[in-house]
Amino acid sequence: MTTEILLVRHGQTESNRTGFYMGRLAEDLNACGLAQAQSLSSRLAGTKIETAYASPLKRTLHTAQIIAGPHKIEIVTLEGLIEIDQGELQGLHRSETEKKWPHLCQQLRTDPSQAAFPGGESFSQVAARTEAAFELIIGLNPEKRVLLVAHEINVKIIIMHALGLPYSLYRRFEIHNASLNRLQALNGIFKLVTLNDISHLENNP
Repeated sequence: MTTEILLVRHGQTESNRTGFYMGRLAEDLNACGLAQAQSLSSRLAGTKIETAYASPLKRTLHTAQIIAGPHKIEIVTLEGLIEIDQGELQGLHRSETEKKWPHLCQQLRTDPSQAAFPGGESFSQVAARTEAAFELIIGLNPEKRVLLVAHEINVKIIIMHALGLPYSLYRRFEIHNASLNRLQALNGIFKLVTLNDISHLENNP
């Protein structure tokens, strides 16, 4: 039997829209993000979802609650799925960080897998805890369909980890807000069924 992970990035926030480093700030979804989450919830309302996990931050938990609403299931939060600690960059606009940390910003644009935030986490630290959280979820939910709502970095790490891809490919594909990504596991082998599907957002881009 197959285990399926419905992997979702949270809906849009104002920081996503305006270009601020949000990090672990307790920012909720904006009006567009709420509409995005509702659109995905409507799309998945007829799909059986048995368990749900999310990062504990407000924007991810709120997205998960909206999607899981029709299924009457509780959301389990895992610290391993939380956003990267952006340290000294958190709360700053990208234009500010470009001036103060130009080499770091260049690294983040090209290959974040080799980057570390001053006063925060490195990519490798986030990868280790995200992998552990994902493996825990897989182990606890054999032959189930699972909703997992997290941040762009966690979603990308999970996809690359499941497929055995190097993290240097981080910038080679997109994961949009409220996009649907499907992973299926059979006998320990993962396949990517859907990547960055935003067809449900046609009226809420």
